[in-house]
Amino acid sequence: MWGLRRHATAPSLRRSSSLWHQSFSRRAPYRPQNLGLLQYISFYQYTKLEANGLPKLRHQLLTDWQSFGVMGRVYIAEEGINAQITVPMTRLDDFKAYLDNLEWLDDALLNLGAVLDHNDATPEGKCPFHTLHIRVRPHLAHDGLDKTLPMDDRGVELSPAEWHSTLSSPTPKRIFDCRNYYEHDVGRFEGAERIMVDTFKDTWASLDALLDGSPKDTECMIYCTGGIRCEKVGAYLKTNGYTNVKRLQGGIVHYGKFVREQNVPSKFLGRNFVFDQRLSNDDQALSEDVLGQCYQCRAPTNTHVNCANTLCHGLVLQCDACHAAFDGACSAECQRIKHEMDAMALDARKAFAKANSHRFQHHLVPNARVRPGNPFHARAYSTYHISEGTVSPELNDYVHDVSRIPASTLQLSAWRDAISHDFSDALMQKMISPGQAKALQFLVQALSASNVLEVGCFTGYSAVAMALALPHGHVTTCDIDPKAIAWTRAQLATASISNVTVQAQPGLDLLATTTETFDFAFIDGSKKDYVAVYEALVASDRLLAPKSWIVFDNTLFRGQVVEHAFGRGQPTEKTASQLLAFNKYVANDERTRSVVLPMYDGLTLVQKL
Repeated sequence: MWGLRRHATAPSLRRSSSLWHQSFSRRAPYRPQNLGLLQYISFYQYTKLEANGLPKLRHQLLTDWQSFGVMGRVYIAEEGINAQITVPMTRLDDFKAYLDNLEWLDDALLNLGAVLDHNDATPEGKCPFHTLHIRVRPHLAHDGLDKTLPMDDRGVELSPAEWHSTLSSPTPKRIFDCRNYYEHDVGRFEGAERIMVDTFKDTWASLDALLDGSPKDTECMIYCTGGIRCEKVGAYLKTNGYTNVKRLQGGIVHYGKFVREQNVPSKFLGRNFVFDQRLSNDDQALSEDVLGQCYQCRAPTNTHVNCANTLCHGLVLQCDACHAAFDGACSAECQRIKHEMDAMALDARKAFAKANSHRFQHHLVPNARVRPGNPFHARAYSTYHISEGTVSPELNDYVHDVSRIPASTLQLSAWRDAISHDFSDALMQKMISPGQAKALQFLVQALSASNVLEVGCFTGYSAVAMALALPHGHVTTCDIDPKAIAWTRAQLATASISNVTVQAQPGLDLLATTTETFDFAFIDGSKKDYVAVYEALVASDRLLAPKSWIVFDNTLFRGQVVEHAFGRGQPTEKTASQLLAFNKYVANDERTRSVVLPMYDGLTLVQKL
């Protein structure tokens, strides 16, 4: 525990109109060398700082901390400070004394991490910082809220020993994990519910949904890595009337030290993910439990790696076998690019990277932001939903096995295997399931379709499914992802499938330029364009013949559309609100008849009258 004495405000400075984006005055480059052993330190504190004084405070901290040889990343805001730094061991006591004399800090908790060697160049031991960045930000943790949370009441802070004891008690309680999904995947307290979706600003809608209908005196126990997110979550809960809120002091980092020092069995299972370029290493394992799954083969693993293709650098869970088989890449495509770049001279490598970097702006696993299907995803509820990842694989297998369609199953299975080989398992969640593929095959055969339109090709699985069910028909599909288009075209040639045409353009552009007349359409593209695509097809007999069918996918969207229909939706759920408007638009249109089927992620079937 590191107690600092008083609470005051930082010096005032006249507000700049570009406070959050100032370049500030230039100073000499700071990149210290040969500092010897370094102590990794993280700390934060919510304390009121004057906005006008932040630039001056930043300048002062840079000057002072550089004199100690400090390196790291620091954010200051009106609500306080958040720091991840390294300090030379030879100056550590002096730096602590300096911090004790900062009057605007009070009762911060100093988390001491690993001791690093500044000259160690190995991935496991090298220092995560090479300079010192101190930045002025509007928030310590971007919360996305319209109003500033009052931070004077954040619930009761429990020491690790108190937290451990409370978890052991038989009283009913809710335990909420405030971290990102990739952190939760490899370690969590037993029984914990993950409240976050992808980013911290999505926390509130998910938390509201989880606590919907719960009594205000529900015992809410909240934790995160180091404590900073919990403080805001605690303030949010207290502001919303919850009276029994408890936070883990210092987060999992502090709890891990307690477990080791007291030699007690950990109630935290698995590993604590940490952001120091060593990720979830062995020293972060609080128990022997392996909770994660390899993104590629689904074998148990708790090991996070960054894709070895430097253009991708996506963060994935990868087992040792797949790491070796793919040379550290997250997919066969990234492995190919890695080998290609490794063989290039430096100038050619730079030119290749510049020409191809755009392909990875929305990559399969972009820096751990693709959400994998898993039972701990807090918003993974839906209406009757049998998509993979949300219910048992046995149900999906059963639906597929007892559905009989006169079409080549071997070719379609081979196509899905090829996608699984070349793309990450996380992105395969975007694809329709084999059961839904059979549903589409049933429809095109039962309706005697011969010229099918698809909007939203991705890797061509649904297009190929329909094409195999129509050996004498044709499927025209489109997409805007150049990588997916190139892969699909190459795979069509390899598989000798000639009755699928892939167009590299948005669906609305295709509808505006094609001379084809279609008799069936499957729409799985941009949800915001659903009304426009519907109107184009229904209004024109040239594009869609009378009595023809259109199938729109994802029209219940994880159950969120129903929540919006009954006034319980969140303003941030834009896709759900767009689909709600679309469903209403179709229901009120006398030119068609339609039905919404509560299966998969919601299917809207439309017949043109």
